[in-house]
Amino acid sequence: MAARAGEPAPAGVPEMLSNATALAARVAALEGTAGIVLRDAAARDAALVADVEAGLAALPPAMRRPPGGRLEFVLHPEAAPLGLGDGSEAHPDWSGTREQFHLYRYVPTEERRAALRLSRLTDAETEHLWRRRAVVHAVMQRWDDAHGWSRRPQWRRLDGWVLPFERPLNWKETASITYAGAFSRARGQVSASLDLVTFAEELFVPAESLRADALPVDDQVRCQELSKARAVSEFLAEARLGVLPARGGCPAFDTWAEADALSHLEVLMVAATGRQPQSLFGHLLLRPVWREGAVVQGPGFERVVQLVALTGMESKGLGYLMKGMTGGYSTVFLTGTLGDVSHESLELEQRTIRRFRLNLTPGESQRMLERIWELERRGYLGYYFFTDNCAAALLFMLNGALEDGRRVKAPGTLWVLPTATLDTLAKTQVVDANGRAVSLLEHIPDAFESTGERARRALAEQERLIARLAALLPASALVPLRGVHRQLQAAEPTVRRQGYEHLTHAVTTALDSARPLSRGEARDALHAWVAHAVRVERAAVDQAEGETLAIERERLVSLDLQGEGAASNGAADRQRLFEREDVLQRKLAVLDRTALLQQALESAVKRPPTPDELKALVRAEQTEAAFAAATEAQGTLNDGPLAEVDPRAFLASDHQRKTVAEAAWARGAQRDSGAARTVVSGGVDFPARGSARPVVSLRTAAMGEALGDERLHGFQSSSELRVLDGELSVEPRWGVPRILGSSLTLVGYRTLLPELPQQQRSLSDSLGWGAEAKMSTDPDRALPYRALLRAEALGVVAASERFDTFLAVGLGAQATMTWSQWQTAPAVGPRLSLAHRTGLPGPGGSALRLEAAYAPAWRAGTVSGFTDEADATLQVEWYLGRVAQWSVLLTPRAQVHWEGPLGAWAGLRLGSATLPEGLAQRRLALGVEVR
Repeated sequence: MAARAGEPAPAGVPEMLSNATALAARVAALEGTAGIVLRDAAARDAALVADVEAGLAALPPAMRRPPGGRLEFVLHPEAAPLGLGDGSEAHPDWSGTREQFHLYRYVPTEERRAALRLSRLTDAETEHLWRRRAVVHAVMQRWDDAHGWSRRPQWRRLDGWVLPFERPLNWKETASITYAGAFSRARGQVSASLDLVTFAEELFVPAESLRADALPVDDQVRCQELSKARAVSEFLAEARLGVLPARGGCPAFDTWAEADALSHLEVLMVAATGRQPQSLFGHLLLRPVWREGAVVQGPGFERVVQLVALTGMESKGLGYLMKGMTGGYSTVFLTGTLGDVSHESLELEQRTIRRFRLNLTPGESQRMLERIWELERRGYLGYYFFTDNCAAALLFMLNGALEDGRRVKAPGTLWVLPTATLDTLAKTQVVDANGRAVSLLEHIPDAFESTGERARRALAEQERLIARLAALLPASALVPLRGVHRQLQAAEPTVRRQGYEHLTHAVTTALDSARPLSRGEARDALHAWVAHAVRVERAAVDQAEGETLAIERERLVSLDLQGEGAASNGAADRQRLFEREDVLQRKLAVLDRTALLQQALESAVKRPPTPDELKALVRAEQTEAAFAAATEAQGTLNDGPLAEVDPRAFLASDHQRKTVAEAAWARGAQRDSGAARTVVSGGVDFPARGSARPVVSLRTAAMGEALGDERLHGFQSSSELRVLDGELSVEPRWGVPRILGSSLTLVGYRTLLPELPQQQRSLSDSLGWGAEAKMSTDPDRALPYRALLRAEALGVVAASERFDTFLAVGLGAQATMTWSQWQTAPAVGPRLSLAHRTGLPGPGGSALRLEAAYAPAWRAGTVSGFTDEADATLQVEWYLGRVAQWSVLLTPRAQVHWEGPLGAWAGLRLGSATLPEGLAQRRLALGVEVR
């Protein structure tokens, strides 16, 4: 109530008037110095005015007056979580023209991420914090509107922001990272701009700004969001708006990163086995390599970043496949050990790991460490087998670390292959420390060898050593050793175990017969022969362990898939584990999926094994017993007659031979994989009727790697894979060219690699095999359209160690369906084939290749009866080398194809090379491929 005239003012009124005057002056100062306008309820709220002042003070001085004219804060009486708008009509955060920023009565939020780092603050402190963050939000939004920071690749790549229609079926701006914990609060998941300004809230007004002990150092935003903090700092420095304080020490990250000791980073490709088509597409990992420090660390404890789908232990059935193709799993970044990877890939799956060095600058290497640290905690991406897989995850991580605007594009839109990704990385040029232009990706000729591939190398070495010993020792002294050698090649583990029981006597007998001058050489050869024998047995026991795990998984009746077992629960548990650094550092996450499966199997309910499973389990036990006998015999010999041999010298010499051979292979191999190939051919057709005609062909393949192809980024040369491999042939002429025919291999696979002799269970294990699904069109046929399925067993007559030269014959079956507009004619019959390749001198895998096949068939339909088909192709693959970044391959070829009834043919006439009656096609062509 106002005082009457002449009466003294009530006690406290002068103070209130003074406070009101002071508050009004502060409000006016905000408008005058920063362009911040407070009116009505906002201007009368002293706490709000103080928070606005504190929020501005948290920003660099040059940022405290935002661009875009006056900025008004409007305070509403309605309540909203955090006192901030959510973009809805009921609670807008901005007016349409960004002239007014709306505040609401503060109430706590149920959003976990927004409150995660604020648990030690009181309710009053939390309210002040969010009022100050609101100021930072509004000011930062104005600056972003003016400078477009959130539209810069430097920011968008960190969370993988994608614009509408930038990718197929992408209708709005979305982030590739799907985990809410990767954003400062939910509002930041709406757009890259809101991602930036909500992060700025947390960066400039962290919890510790209200209370110093609000968070442990390692959980503070400066130690968790390293890449985003770096990006904001660079934006401000570039715009000359201020310099953010240095990050300071982050004990957990600094200890983990060991940045000063980092040597380089490697991309690892888990290659195909050559026997298992499901492993053909390969798998990529990332390996930081540190220089050895004062504490020597065993190679098994070195760190490897796995880029994998988090599937838990869900069974690999149709549902598993569908979820993998439709985004039912999340891609995660797991930092495990090289020992875990070795056990799973090198031993159980017997897949060699090829190594490639990333040529990064020191700054990019530091950023990669930061990205690994962040993405392991918050990097959850949608997993789609064809497009968003390990290769896409590697590019996502790498692009967030490259400097100077560099970017590596995905090698495809609808299919991102690991091998094609290696091609793209290798074609990306960077400048090294000496100013030279080099490839971003550089092959390291020292692969991590699988136990299976090491066993194949060991078998070849054993044969060489036997021949060497034959020149050093009397023939009679080698008889026991040759007998043991034959036993160790047996497929039955009980026979091999008997051989190992006689090994000590055979080696001792051989060594005792050596002449004094050659005794040392013989001892070294015998030591190496024994070591290679044990390596072969090690591969057998590893394969048996893998088969045992597969059988035990098939026997499961019920399995507790809680926690890490089910993919969804495992992801949630893992996210909770990585939320708090202080908790994480006290708990070791179980990342070895094989160990996890073995642990779960111990408590699972299982059905009894089938007779075949029981036989395999018994065989696995016998194989383990054979391996134990092998190591016992080796230990006895190394402690006795072979004790003078230096095992370290043997290992060093063996490793040198391996790396020299690998380097020689890499020099002669093509660098590129067989992904995304295009070949243009020109030539001449010689039809059975009419004159010769020109022909032009275009061949494209999503994947095309033939038997014997040696490719640095490709699969095993013992395997062939063709996917969407099609060829269209036309006759060029005036007007519209005439289509002569087309063919499309949907998928085709062949392998020549047999199982090791010790691992062969049946005849099929000693053979290769192949299968193909194909469609073709030929207007010259009475029934022009054809669909074909074939499968065959392949026997290798002769082959080199790497299958760059081979001769193989095949026997199988073929089923076709030919049709026209009026009739159809199914046919089925056997198929005989011959495949030969001779490697030619020079780099790039140049070769002479011959493919021939004969397929008689019984055709049903309107015209039934036997029909025959034969074709042959002779082709030279001549690699010319690289011109700048392009490689050129010439492929001259001669083709003959014939269809018709062979029974009516009287045979070749003297001096005549005519074919039987039927459809005959002959072609000479020269193809050119530029990649």
